[in-house]
Amino acid sequence: MKIQQGKVYKWGVREYFMNYTIKDKRYFEVLKKVTEEFERENIDYALVGGAGIQARLANILSKNGKIDMQNLVEIDSLLRKTQDFDVTSTSSEEDFVSFFNHLQAINPNLSVFHEALRSKRIHINGRKSTDVFLNYQTGPTDFAGLDDNFYNECINTADFLNLHSGNSPLGVYVAKPEYLIAPKLTRMDPKDIFDITILLKSMQKYGRYNQISLCNNVKALLDRAKKGEVFGRLEEIIGQNLKE
Repeated sequence: MKIQQGKVYKWGVREYFMNYTIKDKRYFEVLKKVTEEFERENIDYALVGGAGIQARLANILSKNGKIDMQNLVEIDSLLRKTQDFDVTSTSSEEDFVSFFNHLQAINPNLSVFHEALRSKRIHINGRKSTDVFLNYQTGPTDFAGLDDNFYNECINTADFLNLHSGNSPLGVYVAKPEYLIAPKLTRMDPKDIFDITILLKSMQKYGRYNQISLCNNVKALLDRAKKGEVFGRLEEIIGQNLKE
């Protein structure tokens, strides 16, 4: 079974598709199918980026998956809509080809379309069709943000988090907070500032936060990659948005 070629829209492929949050059942369903197939295919990975932030927020508020996300009204204002999942991995490109082909084979209502280098669009047919992008990296050479050690540690130290939506439980490996925050500090798009702020506020509110320890960890990662000059951005975010 071969991965299909995606359609190209003149206004940009990603602008055409809907945005979701992890509370959206369709987006959650895609993540569940992906992570379960990762397990079957022995794909090592860590969920990072905006989806990683969302997974951590949902895990914190749901008390490690004990509470159904659909019952978490307060989470709605915390989640930033997205079209994709970003994962880091040390599995090979060949491993991912096998992964995508098997993902289609065991899910008759699912199709995978090639959109860009290491980016696939996962389409699920149904009453409401779903399209979500899966962006993946196969090694440090695919990652331009920090150093090689950062990349490997991000995967090796990832936490296994439990989530729950409806009657559907999900387990996913998510990068630790310092590994989610450090790359965002090097970019500092408005969405990155939002993600960092919301994550820190939620960790602080629900007792998952030691400001000194986390800041030290982030600073060490940036210093090692010779990007320590951006650490002040985190101090600014904390100063403007958080109180001890």
